[in-house]
Amino acid sequence: MLNTSDTPAEREESEFGDPLQSIWASCVLPYVGVTDVRRVVFRTVTDAADETRADWLRRARREAAALLARPGYRDTVPTPN
Repeated sequence: MLNTSDTPAEREESEFGDPLQSIWASCVLPYVGVTDVRRVVFRTVTDAADETRADWLRRARREAAALLARPGYRDTVPTPN
């Protein structure tokens, strides 16, 4: 799961816990059969420099490629009819 945020990590943790992790990993994804939940948060978005944003995009591509490269992954993806 890839998220963007404008809340600094320290503030989110101290004031809110990690609500998105809780919602997705505990309340949504298990009910659709997803048990391996990984989350990457890119922050803070509003004042991020262009190079930082480019780094985030590179990381997002790496994360997606790593998921696709997992052994057996293609066996779990439904084929379109």
